[in-house]
Amino acid sequence: MKALAKGYTRLIEGLATLAGLIIAAVCLLIVWDVIARNLGMQPPASTVALTEYALLYFTMAAAPWLVRTRGHIIVEVLHARLGPASRSIVDKLILAICLIVSVIVCVLATILMVEAWQRGEVEIRSLNMPRWLLFGPLAVGFGLMATEFLRLAIRGEAVADPQQTKEQL
Repeated sequence: MKALAKGYTRLIEGLATLAGLIIAAVCLLIVWDVIARNLGMQPPASTVALTEYALLYFTMAAAPWLVRTRGHIIVEVLHARLGPASRSIVDKLILAICLIVSVIVCVLATILMVEAWQRGEVEIRSLNMPRWLLFGPLAVGFGLMATEFLRLAIRGEAVADPQQTKEQL
């Protein structure tokens, strides 16, 4: 069981690292596009499309890690002002809602991904891309986020990072 947990942690951290690498690659692509234009060269035709696809991929790759590290958005000003009993109830409610929404989006994205794959749909832009590759990151990202929200709920952990909340007050 510890090996599975360790492998899962490596997956989450590896996806976060991949997200950072994708961001760096997009920055380099944009820099090359600007340099090429200014030098009168032909810039890559697919810079905009690749940047848009990268936004989806790095967001979904980093999202589970953000949930794990409690980097997701929460109105901590209100959350920190609640009493311990109220905060516990609100935490459970927030985790339940997040878990349900993540599972629903994961299931829908998986259904759309399978349908797009079966039909052989292609996203035609400056770069032709199989449409299922657009739904795949959503299915994986929201599936892993659901797992992270479930992990927080099972452990009874707070939605907000208690250490960070103390520092902000």
